[in-house]
Amino acid sequence: MATSLTATVGPSVTMLVEGRYVSQAEPRGVTAALARRGVRVRTVVAEDAVADVADPTTILGRDAGPHPVVCPRGRSLALLATLRALEAQGVHVIHRAATIDTVVDKVGMSARLTEAGVPTPRTWLGHPSRLSRRPDLAYPLLLKPVRGDNSRGIAVVDDAAQLRGLQWPEQVALAQPFHRGDAHDLKVYVAGPHVWAVRRRSPIHPDGTPTGATEPGVQVPVTAAARALAERCRAVFGLTLFGIDCVTDSSGDLLVVDVNEFPNYRGISGDVDEMLAEVVLGVLPAEVQQAGAEPFEAELVGLPEQVPA
Repeated sequence: MATSLTATVGPSVTMLVEGRYVSQAEPRGVTAALARRGVRVRTVVAEDAVADVADPTTILGRDAGPHPVVCPRGRSLALLATLRALEAQGVHVIHRAATIDTVVDKVGMSARLTEAGVPTPRTWLGHPSRLSRRPDLAYPLLLKPVRGDNSRGIAVVDDAAQLRGLQWPEQVALAQPFHRGDAHDLKVYVAGPHVWAVRRRSPIHPDGTPTGATEPGVQVPVTAAARALAERCRAVFGLTLFGIDCVTDSSGDLLVVDVNEFPNYRGISGDVDEMLAEVVLGVLPAEVQQAGAEPFEAELVGLPEQVPA
């Protein structure tokens, strides 16, 4: 089920989206902002798409034009595979599949941050039963899955005995000192040249149990330290739309504990979606950045029932 677009001029953008994100604030917000600008925009659900690897551009639509842009939102196997096929055909993409994978793989992410000198907790890798034998671990200890996603699978232990007895479902875990702080994190959002900061309740309680926090948080001024971390993470990972999760150590300094591509940008005042639209269009050659004169109705391919009216 799709709403047909009739435009034949101006830029076109395909939002390549993992199914679970279709109805979230992003990509819905930037999709609407692009459509208001007259951009031919369609949303393709990666898990529902069928692509000819020899010519995957067919999923972009017949009227995609000579300079289509693909903006991925998600990290599923289907999305990353489709994105790689599109990249091979020279399609403009906001984030490459390899770039997304560098932040999904939390071990690689931590290694890159450490190598670049970005402040981040010391990180150990191993099975909890093996890690528990080390005398140099700093407790309490936070354990994460290697391919982390939305705080899933996190555990906190207070000593070696708890670590040794932890039932871990994977071969190895990522282990870092757990900075309990005041149970709040600082989320730094970046979209091209724009940087925002939001203070938000941590997704885990000081005892390690999930908080279930859903509130967007409170926007706060962007400090020089937060801006510097944003720029360093941009350089390390090559991201354009991303968020950084920070905690404060015992000295009051910010530590980067996570980096995520294309977040929801919650808790920010102002017309963030219009800024995101500018960033998305910015990857196009200058001569084709100009949108059409009239708004367009965005097209959805796959899972239409998941998008609220």
